[in-house]
Amino acid sequence: MQDNLLKMILLAEEFYNLANELKELGQLERAVDNYRRSLEIYPNYAEVHNNLGNVLCELGQAEEAVSSYQRALVINPDFAEAHSNLGNVLRDLGQMDSAVTHYRRALEIKPDSAQVHFNLGYVLLDQGDLAAAEQYFNLALEEEPDLTQAHQGLACIFQRCGSDELSRYHRDRGFGKQPLSTLSYQGRGTPIQLLVLGSALEGNLPWRFLIDRNTFQTTILAVEYFDEQLPLPPHQLILNAIGDADICQQGLEIATRLIQSSQTRVANPPQSVLLTGRLINAQRLGAISGVTTPRMLFMPKSEIDSRKISEMLSNAGLNFPLLLRPPGFHRGNYFVCVDSVDALILAMEKLPGEQVLAIEYLDSRSQDGLFRKYRVMSINGSLYPIHMAVSSQWMVHYFSSDMDKNAQYREEEQAFLNDFAAFLGADVMAVLEKMSKMLGLDYCGIDFGIDQQGNVLLFEANSTMLINQLNDEKQWDYRRAAINNALAAAKNMLAGWGTLT
Repeated sequence: MQDNLLKMILLAEEFYNLANELKELGQLERAVDNYRRSLEIYPNYAEVHNNLGNVLCELGQAEEAVSSYQRALVINPDFAEAHSNLGNVLRDLGQMDSAVTHYRRALEIKPDSAQVHFNLGYVLLDQGDLAAAEQYFNLALEEEPDLTQAHQGLACIFQRCGSDELSRYHRDRGFGKQPLSTLSYQGRGTPIQLLVLGSALEGNLPWRFLIDRNTFQTTILAVEYFDEQLPLPPHQLILNAIGDADICQQGLEIATRLIQSSQTRVANPPQSVLLTGRLINAQRLGAISGVTTPRMLFMPKSEIDSRKISEMLSNAGLNFPLLLRPPGFHRGNYFVCVDSVDALILAMEKLPGEQVLAIEYLDSRSQDGLFRKYRVMSINGSLYPIHMAVSSQWMVHYFSSDMDKNAQYREEEQAFLNDFAAFLGADVMAVLEKMSKMLGLDYCGIDFGIDQQGNVLLFEANSTMLINQLNDEKQWDYRRAAINNALAAAKNMLAGWGTLT
């Protein structure tokens, strides 16, 4: 009996070794066949399940890869590599909480892995847990001081915290020697070459969920660190992912110059994105009938003087209460409401950056006294509802709203998502169509409220807006179709344009 088992293991190992060789040669389907033959002989071979999962990932078969990693972990619960690999594929599927669980387990087993520390930090950064993300990026750098990805992650954190010098330090180390990176192609046949133009600053649209890796071989270029004298990498389609015109003006200007040497189509042309800063948007979109935009004023910190501030506000037609935020911040970060000059001066001293944007407070309360914020995406000229958030507070963000606590609010959002044109009415829809056309972007979002007179109150309109991935909780099932429709529209747009080249 023992001899037979040994023979089975040895034969299974032969197929396993052959599969590994085929994988290295790029013959992925033959590798899969041999991994499976190995498992037919000896099903309890955890390493084979793990390596099969890796190849299935490369072939774009994520769900099957998850099953392979899970089988490996049933056989060997302390298989750190399988935990890490499963975390990676769950992250790519948008299942962030589950990814965190497996990354943490991998580190319990193998605490000296720089890459797993980075991967965990990356997910925590995506979830907005800056302190924990910083901890794991630093742990990654303790193990591997030149890990460029960890430096890039820290650059994002310090930028969000307003620590410009530290952010620049890590940007230089994260992008200076390596302005180009790639995503592996996971399809069959000849891929479409996609070039993504990004900023080393944190002002990019969340584009990775929009890219079908079974279609595209993707190269990412950090424009601020790219030598403009060099030719662009091979490409058949360009996606300009730089989306924040307030903090990425230099990057957008560089991107505008770079695309002049290309004859291919550019999604979200940088020259159009340059016109989507908060102040410019307020001026040009506010000219549309039925749209109300707030008055705004950039206030240099060097002018922190009560007399000067009062004069500037008066000249701009601004009264208290006022909203304050430094340019380039989102998700409610460094966003405050003040009701006096003294409170404004105190807030300005605490906010990061050299200047602060003073924004007129627009009362977006409905007749029931609640605040509502809507998000609609404009994708390839068509509008897609994403969410409606209800809150008792003036600063409405979905993640901090009352939606998870109130079934009545969720029922209202479901009505919006099921038929947003009927929900909003013809007048509001006509306004949104005009805004979409004026923005001139292939992919962007519009955040807005509606006042009691039926006017659209524009909060923000740009291409940095996220189509939020949903967790597995049943209460959000009503949102899945709308999210999936918008994602599919963006993916189909890019894939269709790529095939036309």
